[in-house]
Amino acid sequence: MKRNAFLLGLALLLTTGCFGSSGPQLGKVHGTVTLDGQPLAGATVAFDPVAGGRTSEATTDAEGHFQLQFAAGAEGALLGEHSIRIHTFQARVLTDNGKVQDPGVPEKVPAKYNDETELKRTIERGENNFDFDLDSTQ
Repeated sequence: MKRNAFLLGLALLLTTGCFGSSGPQLGKVHGTVTLDGQPLAGATVAFDPVAGGRTSEATTDAEGHFQLQFAAGAEGALLGEHSIRIHTFQARVLTDNGKVQDPGVPEKVPAKYNDETELKRTIERGENNFDFDLDSTQ
C-alpha cells in the first residue's frame, strides 16, 4: 500500500510540473533578415550567448524569415544577451580528383554583421521577434 501511495504521489508531482522542465531555459526566437531592403535568402543566423553556452542557429527562407533552433527538437535560444552573426558564405566543395562539386556561395553580408559583428540582442522568456535590416554599403 505504501508503495502505491508513493507511486501515486510521484505521478502527481510529475504531471503538475513540480520538478520543473529538464534542460536550459529557452526563449523562442524568430524574425526576418533583409539586405539593402530585400529579403536575404539562405543566410545563416547565429545567436551566441555572451555568458557562454550553446549557439542557436537558423537559415533564412526565400522571404528572409528565420526561426532559431537550439538543438534537435528544441526551438529557441538561451535566455540572456547574445552576439548575433549573419553570413551567406559557404565554402566550395571539391571532389577527390580536384573538380568543383559545389561552387559554394560568396559572402554578401559586411563583416560588421558577422566576423566583426556589432549586433546584440537579449533573449527573454516567451516569444522574441528580431528583424535585421542590413546595409551592404556601410
